[in-house]
Amino acid sequence: MDFSFKRFSLHHDRSTMKVGTDAMLLVSLCDTSGARRVLDVGCGCGVVAFCAAQQAVLKSVNPVVFGIDPDAASIAEARQNAASYPLLPAENLHFEQATIQEFAQQWQGAPFDYILSNPPFYHNDLKPDNPSRRQSRHGDGNLPFADLLEGVLKILDDEGRFSLILPVREGEAFDRIACQSLTCVRRVTVQPTSLKPAHRVVLSYARTGSPCEEERLVIRDAANRYTEAYLRLMEPYLLV
Repeated sequence: MDFSFKRFSLHHDRSTMKVGTDAMLLVSLCDTSGARRVLDVGCGCGVVAFCAAQQAVLKSVNPVVFGIDPDAASIAEARQNAASYPLLPAENLHFEQATIQEFAQQWQGAPFDYILSNPPFYHNDLKPDNPSRRQSRHGDGNLPFADLLEGVLKILDDEGRFSLILPVREGEAFDRIACQSLTCVRRVTVQPTSLKPAHRVVLSYARTGSPCEEERLVIRDAANRYTEAYLRLMEPYLLV
């Protein structure tokens, strides 16, 4: 099963993290255009990694892009997608089966300019029957927020950025932990429609920075049509 973007296509039927709204919100709300070293934590099929790479390539930067995921099928699919990705040579794309804890402990290369993550965010919640969806969304015992943050701090460049997408409640919990060691420089709260409360938040952190920029994005209007703001975000990637 393929998903066609404007400039490339991805297989995403075998991975735990498929092409979806959360992944697209995360990468489209983050400016990775100047990043020379990018890491996608929990990469699944690689959608965030490949879209982040596109941003850089279109600004004449040829980044080195890494994706990590503990799921073997996801990494196999991401590598398959890398082999046909038209915007970067294969030697610039690296996908490894690893947790962030393992990767950060073993990493000996240069620190990353940008780290992104669409992490498993439910802890101690009722779990779905589908094992793939359970693995991608439920972090019980596998990726506590403190472990994610600890791994990021080990491999993030002094001038680098770290961004992730979470449900609003989980975002508040993560922010309480993160702000002990990082500065939140941007917070984008996302509403599914103008008639519903916010359901996601995209948080961006730096080691030091200016006061947090607060923004709000509405995906659909009261008539259930995509808003102009959402369409502008998706325009570089999606055939909408």
